[in-house]
Amino acid sequence: MTAAGSMRIAILQPPGWLWETPSDSLARALAVPRINFGDLMRAHLRQGTDLGIRSAEIMNSGGPLPDEIINRIVRDHLCQSALSAFLLDRHPLNTAQALVLDDLLHELGTPLDSVLRLHLPEQEVEGRVRHQSARRLCRNNSAHVYELAPDVDGACNACGGELYQREDDKESSIRGRFSSYEAMVEPIIEHYVRQGLLVTVDAVGTPDEIASRALTALRQHQVST
Repeated sequence: MTAAGSMRIAILQPPGWLWETPSDSLARALAVPRINFGDLMRAHLRQGTDLGIRSAEIMNSGGPLPDEIINRIVRDHLCQSALSAFLLDRHPLNTAQALVLDDLLHELGTPLDSVLRLHLPEQEVEGRVRHQSARRLCRNNSAHVYELAPDVDGACNACGGELYQREDDKESSIRGRFSSYEAMVEPIIEHYVRQGLLVTVDAVGTPDEIASRALTALRQHQVST
């Protein structure tokens, strides 16, 4: 059995987390670094690397990042950091990326121990859509966030500023993200089921509660393999 602190996990988690995600809590519980692709990409953008410049040009033109660049960013980080344990978040995003990741990790001698899928029941998805689509921000200070109705409709309790809804918080946008995620993740799930790596837990509750449930499931999976 692989001990916590030495596990190599990839996590497939749905959208809909407003603040801390279960991957943050799980990385702490496992005592391993959390590798988030978005963080890696933003670091390249800030540093102005060749990959960062190419990524910026593509994103500014409205296009998605090609697998070639995504795979290079992940490869560079894993090769340079030489990590023996980690929690990989937001990667892979498709089966082509999963195949490249498999080859890379075997090349480095650090194959995945498990792939954790956080599953949201339909009623939980509906609750998250309602909750997030109710969120409003103050135009004067974006730190003033309202998930419940303010004292005066449309006005910030702290400064009286106008409250508005971000495009990302509109119901149609939220539902679109859930639909896109489900379509994206299904073939990845099948890929890791074939390898005997997939562990599925319900993503209901607080991030810490989900992380605790996931840690138990991951340990059970390690015992059974």
